[in-house]
Amino acid sequence: MQRWFQQMTRPLPHDPRAVLITGGSSGIGRAAALLFAALGDDVAVLARREERLLALQADARDKDLPGEILPLTADVTDPGAVQRAVALALAEFNRLDVLVAAAGLGQRGSFIDAPWDDIETVLRTNIDGVVHSVRAAVPAMRASGGGHIVLISSILGPVPAPFAAAYSLSKAAVDALGRALRGELRQDNIRVSVLWVGQTHTEFAEKRLGQPGRVATRVPTMPPERVAGEIVRALERNSSAKAVRRIDGLFVWAGRRFPGTMDRLLARVYG
Repeated sequence: MQRWFQQMTRPLPHDPRAVLITGGSSGIGRAAALLFAALGDDVAVLARREERLLALQADARDKDLPGEILPLTADVTDPGAVQRAVALALAEFNRLDVLVAAAGLGQRGSFIDAPWDDIETVLRTNIDGVVHSVRAAVPAMRASGGGHIVLISSILGPVPAPFAAAYSLSKAAVDALGRALRGELRQDNIRVSVLWVGQTHTEFAEKRLGQPGRVATRVPTMPPERVAGEIVRALERNSSAKAVRRIDGLFVWAGRRFPGTMDRLLARVYG
């Protein structure tokens, strides 16, 4: 992993970018923040847990990374808080080039019997949070002459699983939003990428509402740094929608090509 990080952080032929990452206090968002800072970009990191944001900032300084980490405490479900965070990032960096919408929450269990509070929390975080982030970031990108939005989705967006209905529908909504915005924002020179992420070695599974813990235990997890690298590549290659790993891409392909078979398989795994 150290060798991979060194390869990814070699100087790239671009001017420093101003990046905003939501959900950046842990997991994929945190790994992406460190990678962008290592590439020399200035990174505004938005999350609810201030102590973790400050720890991230200290970690970047300890590593002597060339880019700046700007911690912004806010809840993505609060549109006013997200707007204020974007304003602070603009005041600090004078532009916004990249949005990485990585804030997200899982839920596992019966959709009918689950507490409504759990379902609402997932939908508000995973859908409303992305919507508020995009709506706050796009005007700043327009003023900056364009930009790139990366939406962190899941392989359960294109291939929904039973007993993960709330999470699946939230990520399907993210997929739909990304596809629609890709055409809508082209005239503003704003590109949109969607990444389908499979099982990643973060605290996501343990923090999942309902039944916590990993589901498909035979499928290997990937480190969040792997996803962070794919986020950077999405900017370089202007990806539209893609899976991070080959195995996850195969999952999405099989789910679309053989839906009945995959439905039965997922019912066994998630049930």
